[in-house]
Amino acid sequence: MEDDIAVLVSSEFFETGHAVLSCVDCHGGVNEAASRAEAHEGMEPLPSSTYGDSICAACHESIATNFANTLHADTLGVSGPEDSLVLARADESTLEVVREGMAANCNSCHVSGCGDCHVSRPQFNGGGFVSGHVFNKTPNTILNCVACHGSRIEKEYTGKGESGKAELHADAHWNPGGMQCVDCHTQDWIHNEDQTYKARYDNMSAPECTDCHIVDDAFLAIGYHEKHATPDAEAYLQCQVCHAQDYNNCIQCHAAKDDQGLPYFVTDESYFDLNIGRNYEQSESKPWDYIVVRHVPVFDGTFDYYGEDALPNIAAAPTFKYATPHSIARVTRQSESCSTCHLSDDIFLTQDDLDRFSPEEQEANKDVIVDR
Repeated sequence: MEDDIAVLVSSEFFETGHAVLSCVDCHGGVNEAASRAEAHEGMEPLPSSTYGDSICAACHESIATNFANTLHADTLGVSGPEDSLVLARADESTLEVVREGMAANCNSCHVSGCGDCHVSRPQFNGGGFVSGHVFNKTPNTILNCVACHGSRIEKEYTGKGESGKAELHADAHWNPGGMQCVDCHTQDWIHNEDQTYKARYDNMSAPECTDCHIVDDAFLAIGYHEKHATPDAEAYLQCQVCHAQDYNNCIQCHAAKDDQGLPYFVTDESYFDLNIGRNYEQSESKPWDYIVVRHVPVFDGTFDYYGEDALPNIAAAPTFKYATPHSIARVTRQSESCSTCHLSDDIFLTQDDLDRFSPEEQEANKDVIVDR
């Protein structure tokens, strides 16, 4: 069915504040027309895609303008001109090749306007109204957030992942309480109202476990917390080191186009596991000695379709990177007892884990591995 025939505007929409606007006020087109084709001349199906210059900005100027600079709306975190996670692995002769590949294969993951969160499912996943053109102030966890964050976060959070090392369950925050994404990832943070930042972990107002789990006498009365959960501990651990179940890791992503010129990507492998590594980049926001690390799928052949050896500097940054898995449990396979952690090589990132990778990638992770 053609898009303009399949449109559904529910009766509930006409009870909302946005119903004072006519269709053409937002979408353009011809208000009084003799045919459907004429009515849709010049129509804009995604009127919020230009953010600060969109129809939304007429009433929500600061929100629309600020959101255009967030990581949901662009790819600066991986493709920005400075401190880029991907471009740092290229060199001067391959920068344009990598930018071409990222423009075709990576940028499409990011949202297509305010409507992707507040009106419809993201266009990246085919769109479709969430509730008949009603504007929802709060995005729907499953239909909006998970529509994009599915391969990792949904499987981890709802317990859909499978591991050969442990039986996995839903995140403690999903079951039984059913917390929504916005309970932690708040409106102010998503809309970038506090600050401008280039990567998600650079935001000092990002949610932290201690926002809810206060470090008080009751917290410190737990032996594990006393030993490992304070800055003056001999080994200061990120909360997820003890409380994350196995999470999704991906190996070697290939970005390309099919015979019709449509971009696609495929990874060689995806698996659930847990690795504790050394904190290779301690900072005020990441003060721990040990962290959990997730393997990211970039490798020297990721953009071979666009040009061979486009990422010659694969050692410029670790491929086992700092992670905050959404797979939290009170007791996990590594925290059942002291010995399940201290006497187990399997849960730590060691040289044995790197032997499957190229020498360049092994070099990239030399500061992450735990050698004893």
